[in-house]
Amino acid sequence: MSDEAVAALDKIEAALSKFSDGPFFLGQFSLVDIAYVTILERVQIYYSNLRNYEIAKDRPNLERYTEEMNKIEAYKQTKNVPLALLDAAKRHLKIA
Repeated sequence: MSDEAVAALDKIEAALSKFSDGPFFLGQFSLVDIAYVTILERVQIYYSNLRNYEIAKDRPNLERYTEEMNKIEAYKQTKNVPLALLDAAKRHLKIA
């Protein structure tokens, strides 16, 4: 994982710690979470499967954020199918 990617995830971890009234970016669930969750979902799928790197490891705020997002029924209904995303990424990157 590149230093830039680690730094970006660390910034997200720090942003998730700014508000104490909830696990989301602004404390309570907001449009910010809607904007970021799909990006983080894809990053998690790609890095865990292609790089064997768990983005929430040693980032407790990101882990809690992911857990809480996964409890939201509307989000669960729109989640991507991990293997389908992974297969598409592999085809795009031309890797096995």
